[in-house]
This record gives sequence, C-alpha cells and structure tokens, in this order.
Amino acid sequence: MALPQQFMDELRRRVSLSSVIGKRVKLIARGNRLIGLCPFHQEKTPSFHVRDDDGYYHCFGCGVSGDAISFLREQESMSFMDAINHLAGMAGMTVPEQQKLSPEEREQRNSMAHMLEAAAQFFEQSLQKDSGLHAKSYLEKRQVSLSSQTRYRIGYAPASGLLPHLERLGYKPEDIVAAGLARRSTRDQSLYDNFRNRLMFPIKNPRGEVIAFGGRALGEDQEPKYLNSADSPMFHKKLVLYGLKEARERIKDGLPVIVSEGYMDAIAIDQYQVAGAVAPLGTALTEEQMALIWKSTDAPFLCFDGDAAGQRAAARTLLRLLPVLEPGKTVRVMRLPTGQDPDDLLKSGGGDALRQIMDASESFADALWHTTSMDYDLSKAEQKAKFWQVMRDHIRQINNPAMRDSLGDDIRARIRAMRGQEQPNLSGGKIIGKRHAQSTENLRPSIIMAILLHQPELIHDVHEDLVRLDIKDRLAKKMLNIIADSVTITDHLDESTFRHHLMLAGVNEEDLTSLMDKIKTRIRFDPSQLSLEDAKVRLTELISLEIRGLRSRAVSSMRS
Repeated sequence: MALPQQFMDELRRRVSLSSVIGKRVKLIARGNRLIGLCPFHQEKTPSFHVRDDDGYYHCFGCGVSGDAISFLREQESMSFMDAINHLAGMAGMTVPEQQKLSPEEREQRNSMAHMLEAAAQFFEQSLQKDSGLHAKSYLEKRQVSLSSQTRYRIGYAPASGLLPHLERLGYKPEDIVAAGLARRSTRDQSLYDNFRNRLMFPIKNPRGEVIAFGGRALGEDQEPKYLNSADSPMFHKKLVLYGLKEARERIKDGLPVIVSEGYMDAIAIDQYQVAGAVAPLGTALTEEQMALIWKSTDAPFLCFDGDAAGQRAAARTLLRLLPVLEPGKTVRVMRLPTGQDPDDLLKSGGGDALRQIMDASESFADALWHTTSMDYDLSKAEQKAKFWQVMRDHIRQINNPAMRDSLGDDIRARIRAMRGQEQPNLSGGKIIGKRHAQSTENLRPSIIMAILLHQPELIHDVHEDLVRLDIKDRLAKKMLNIIADSVTITDHLDESTFRHHLMLAGVNEEDLTSLMDKIKTRIRFDPSQLSLEDAKVRLTELISLEIRGLRSRAVSSMRS
C-alpha cells in the first residue's frame, strides 16, 4: 500500500517549501535560499535555511532538517496522511486512494528482489576469487571472523563483471540501473557497474531480503569512502537500518541493542556478542528508524564518540527524538573515549570494555541536560538563565503529554536544585532578602507584573530571572510567589489561565485594578496595549534593571 510516486513528485513540484514554512517563520531571501529564525529552538540570529529548489530545510543551530511533510508533522503535529492532505489542498490536487500494487508493479518489485539477490551472490563469490584477495586481507586486518562474513553476507565488487553477469541472467539494462547496480555514462550513455573495487555490505529488510547495498572503498584515493545504493522502489534509506535482522536475533537471546555509526562497528559489536547492533545508512538517525528499533526494544543504546563532534551529534539526535518520545520508550547514551570507535574498543579491551561504557551510559534526561549545557558558560547568570530557558523549550517539543509532564518534572527539579546550590537565599521558589529602606516606592515590580498580566506567555521566557527578584510591594510580591509556586514549565499560559492561577491564590479583580491604577499615570505606555514583541523588550529591560539594583544593594550591604 503506497501513494504513487508520480503523485508525490507532482505534489512537491506544485507546493514550494517556503510557502509551507513561511506561514510560521518569517523568511528572508539570501541568494538561492531563504533564512529565518528556527522554529525548533530559540535563537536571535537566523540559522534556519530553506531551499525551494530541492525542497529541503536545515538549521545550522540545532541540526534539524527535513521537507514539507516532516515540517508539518513536527510543527503542526499532523500524521503523515494529514500532512499529505494538507499539501494536496494547497496544490489543488486530489489525493489518490492508497491501492494495492498492480500486477505489473508487483512483478517489477519481484524481479528487482531477485536481481538484488543475484548481485549479493555475485559479490559473495567474488570475495572468494583471486580478485577478492585484497578485500579478504582487509577483513582479516579488521578481525572480521568468517562466521561474521557469512552472517552478514559480506562480498566484494570487482572493477567490472556484475553488469554482464546480470544481463546473462536475463535482466534488462534499464532495470539494472533502476536497482542502483549500474550507471549510465554522461559521456556516451554506456553502462558501467555502480560498485567497483569495494567491500560490499548487503542491506536487508527485517525479513532478511536484500534490498540495497553499501560499498566501502578499498583503493587509497577512491571516493567516496562509503557508497550506498540510491533510493529505489525497494529501498528508502531513511526508513532502513543496517543489521536490523541480525540485531533482532540478538534481542531474542536477551541482549540489548546499540545504534552505532557504521557497518564495521555494527558487525564488531555483534561478533563479540555484547549486544545486537544497527547503523543508519550514512545519514543521521531518523524518527522512522528509531520507531523500527523501538518495535523490538524499549531502551536501545546510542553510541557516540567522546570528542566535540560526537557530543554535537548526540545533541542533534536527542533533539530529533524529543517529538516522538512515548511512555516506556527511551534511549541511553554511551560516550566512547576520544578517538575510539566500538571496533577499536572491542579489539583493545574485549567485550568487557564495551560493557563498562554501557554501564556508565546516561539516561535521556541526563544526556539532554549534559549536551545542552556544553553550549553555555554556567558561571555567568545570563548564560545560566538562557540554558534553563532552552531546556524548557526542549521539553515543549515532546508531543506525548505524559512524557512531556514526566521529563518536565525532571528538568524543573534539576533547575531548582541548581538554583538552590548556587543561590542559598532561595527557599521554596521565594526570595528571602534583606529589607532595604527606600526613599520612594519602586514601581518596576508592579510594571513587570502588569505586563505579565496581559502577556503571561512571556513568563516561561523570564521565569528564572523573575524568581531572583527581591520585591517589597505586597501585591507584586504575592503575584511573584504565585508564579514561582504554581506555574510550571509545561503550562500553556494565556491571560485567562494566568488570572485563574491568581484568583485561586486570592488575588481578585479589585487587586488587579489597583495594580493598574497605581502605574498608569506614572508610565508612558499601556501594558494592555503592548504587542508581544514590545512587551518582551520592555519586560527584559525592567527585569535587568531590577536585578542590577539588587546586586548594587548587595554590594553596598557588604561594604557596610
């Protein structure tokens, strides 16, 4: 059951990516692309790039990427078919019914499956011939056992030979090209083998049928190092994992699963029988691939290098998984010693070395906290506040309410503990400060509360700075304590919701009217008439001034 490829191609042609994203993000043209503020994370400088020519978006800040369908699924919480129907409506197209494959299409797929199996056998046989000695030597050097070679059906693609072999078996040249096994020369349109002088790794579906290939270069100057089959009717690399069938066999034996970076790492992990292992196919781990793993195990291990690049990769992967987290489905994050991959670690320390890394792995929450904190100098108050804000933003990306609440509680507790350790004057979310005599009443706290009363959605952005304020005004302080004690990072705040919180705590309409009356003749703007953007600017300035005054009073107190 599938939508016709012709329909999908026409849909992408008619609906520009910018017309979809532009409804949520202000985009500005920069050469052959458009840029804007990323909707997947908070940022002040645009790093979100949209390319209409290839229908692809990418954020260089958080690493998220995708097409119009993935954008609608993640930003609008649409299902795949809801996204298709939405785009079809924009294009004025009718979504065809998903029908079973026609006899011709079924025959084409069956033929391709047989062809790919024939190619796998050809590569296996080539590995055993004299022409495959170089490949066998490489496998011996990497200590890949004969049983692993057989288990994973590793082979060798010689410089030529597959194309005439398949033609002798009766396969048509155009079908061989469609299967990704041959290419047509741009110079004279002649055909040649796609994989040449490469160690070959058949890519199988969960049933064990060969659907594509990955080839590792054996020549020193051969590029690219790894070459995968192009997408075909049998194969979509974002929906497939290398080694999944073998990993499921290990799961039946009671072993965990590790998501590694490449073929050789997956084979090494499996060979030492430490765990089952899978690997994405030259791309970052996708939500669809994660769903495949979760069908077999609830808590797979994600394996990353311990260097800076590995940490960035870990951060991007965790953010990509946030929207699809569900109760009982999680990951643990392994951090390898810098400069070592699983294969290196296994060779030097055996299975116990990798088990120790697994035992020291981090939970999803620990890893998310750790990788995110690396981007901030937590010795600086403003950086710390920004870090806390970003963590709250991450939690809001979780679609499942139960998971959002659970991880939200965890992150909130970490922030509370961090604040308690570094600011001992905080107690129960309320600030206990020394009373200072003031010659005139300070209106800033009242103005701050008046702005928040009309734009309560800003509370999430300034929450951590708010609870640091030493407010003397009775009503403003009471409102602050309500914010500190009652408003959680998972609340969806609008004016009516915030007023409901206030009323439950004893702040009535008469109090709020008194608050507005006290300030309206003393300031040059009306808090109820500010746009969200203007309110945020004024709020940030007022809180900054209040914190600066708090620090100044503290310094004066110390000197006296």
